Amino acid sequence: MSNMQRAELEAIGMKALDDFMSTFNSGDPLAWAHSLNFPHVRLAGGKVQVWNTPEEYARDNDVSVLRDKSDWGYSAWDWRKVVQAEDDKIHIAVSFSRYTSDHRKIVSYESFYIVTCQNGHWGTQFRSSFAGVISANTAF
Repeated sequence: MSNMQRAELEAIGMKALDDFMSTFNSGDPLAWAHSLNFPHVRLAGGKVQVWNTPEEYARDNDVSVLRDKSDWGYSAWDWRKVVQAEDDKIHIAVSFSRYTSDHRKIVSYESFYIVTCQNGHWGTQFRSSFAGVISANTAF
């Protein structure tokens, strides 16, 4: 793989993660679900969770639960590093922080995301996170 190919894949991966974060922060669970690929898998809090469709994911992931339980206002990437990349899959080590709506940091977590291409759509398909599970069946 040439450097140009690697750089292009890194840009694709960062765009997919930017879409993930902006739709998560929007509070619209179906928009967030459409930034993903399915089945979507999350390993966190000692549990493996699997959602098979965007509708199933959206049903379980109303971010108002996160707001109510932790005073969450939004999240942001601290850093992201592409670890491995091929034409249809990108492995990315990340760190993100959660903030209150008045920009006070609540907590930071390191995680590992796998971004895949399905039918021309690049989206996050797998996440392994140290963030735990804040409420039953949620992806946060």
